Amino acid sequence: MKKLLELVKNFEKRNNISIAITVMGDGSGSVSEFWDYEELKEYKDIEELTDFLKNTQYLLADDGRCVSPVQTM
Repeated sequence: MKKLLELVKNFEKRNNISIAITVMGDGSGSVSEFWDYEELKEYKDIEELTDFLKNTQYLLADDGRCVSPVQTM
């Protein structure tokens, strides 16, 4: 759990965005932008979530904010 929280913090800092993660009983779930509920990713298992958090880089505006709707680089 500690490793996952660290991945979330790094993702939020790197992309200048706050996220909420929903986890279902089978390990699948979704990641959404915290403030406007824009769905960023549906994942099938924790491994896919971990990969998403490690590797996703969104486009940032000139002021450093994440562009909305999100766009990958």
